[in-house]
Amino acid sequence: MFLMMRFSPLDIRVIPGIGPILLLALVVALVAPVVATGIAGAALVRQPRALLNWLTFGCAIIVLFGQVLLFMISSWL
Repeated sequence: MFLMMRFSPLDIRVIPGIGPILLLALVVALVAPVVATGIAGAALVRQPRALLNWLTFGCAIIVLFGQVLLFMISSWL
């Protein structure tokens, strides 16, 4: 979402009151993979033999690493 806004010709910075909304969206985007990894880890601890829990945990870890990589290579942040 933030990359699309960066390269979009539409400048949304002129909309009054958009700053706090964008800041909240950035915080949610940063925290969501961490929360998902924690929830998947808790489900994995409760039922370690369930294959779906391992799949969910693996996907959450991949998303977390992907997000970290995306934010590290984005010099505009």
